[in-house]
Amino acid sequence: MSDVIVFKGAVSFPITLDPSVWIFDERKFDLGSYQGETEDETSYQLKYLEGTGAQWDKELREGAVPPSERKSLIQERKALQGDYAIKLAPFIENARPLPEATHLRIHRENGESLLLPLSEAKRAILQFSKEGKPIRTDGPVYFYLPEAFLAQEPPITGITAFEIVSEN
Repeated sequence: MSDVIVFKGAVSFPITLDPSVWIFDERKFDLGSYQGETEDETSYQLKYLEGTGAQWDKELREGAVPPSERKSLIQERKALQGDYAIKLAPFIENARPLPEATHLRIHRENGESLLLPLSEAKRAILQFSKEGKPIRTDGPVYFYLPEAFLAQEPPITGITAFEIVSEN
């Protein structure tokens, strides 16, 4: 099992994904409360901008206050007990698929590979934490499409690489 996943193929920027650091990523979400796809990327960006604007206005009115350096003990313990995931879409976009790219090939440890259209792959979620610990067995991530996760179907496991390809 590899601890990192290579993102390669028909991309402008080949990247390496290290799921062990995603616990610190603000884009992570708790799978225990995951209800499926409820908002698209545009509404997420709009919420982010509204929140940033509200914070800016507050600091203009009240003055800036440095953020607390320590999270509450409850928040720290929750991070060590939950099942967390992150969406695959931002990583696909950061790799910048070439214009001719149409599919994502998922390479697995057992030599099998799966092929998904890029539009489907962008909907995927990657579970990187189980009970607050990195996924070691068949890891480093479990790959789900939202409807498969909600139907409690088994994930795609043993992923070693994501390759963006042109399938005609």
